[in-house]
Amino acid sequence: MKICPQCHHHFNQENWHCPACGYTPPSLNGHLTFAPELAAESAGFEAEFFPKLAQLEAKNFWFRSRNRLIIYAIKHYFPQAKNFLEIGCGTGFVLQGIEKNLSHLTCSGSEIFTAGLEFARERLCKTTLFQMDARNIPFAEEFDIIGAFDVLEHIEQDTDVLAKMYQATQNGGYHTDRSSTSLAMESS
Repeated sequence: MKICPQCHHHFNQENWHCPACGYTPPSLNGHLTFAPELAAESAGFEAEFFPKLAQLEAKNFWFRSRNRLIIYAIKHYFPQAKNFLEIGCGTGFVLQGIEKNLSHLTCSGSEIFTAGLEFARERLCKTTLFQMDARNIPFAEEFDIIGAFDVLEHIEQDTDVLAKMYQATQNGGYHTDRSSTSLAMESS
């Protein structure tokens, strides 16, 4: 279910036009933006790292191994999952692996920086991408799985992000946080 960033009305429809107040999030470089004031600059990570990161990920042992572990965990622990949200998707490297190996999942990727989304758009063919501040996730009970891989350590209000992840996970769904090496399942 979507949550209107303007009036906080919960609604369930394909587009982001709020039926209660008429608000539609702005688009920036072809991506819906839920925190446009943070799209170019935010604390905790430097957007100018994206070009180098995009260049290194496919050849780097850490990123390749991490993708294999994430894909294994989703296949093994969440075989019934239908959709997945990655918070802080960066250049889309994790989502590219998920698209390739778990084609049954409907994927979404969020990133605070639109610069990262430009690289992700080049890598991905069926994932929905949008700009978002993880401290204010505009969804409730929407996703079977939510992942935030190497993200929480960059956000001072990490407990707020975890609470929002919990809110956005469907009852009976799952959320993962690789940075603290936990894997948790919500109770049904």
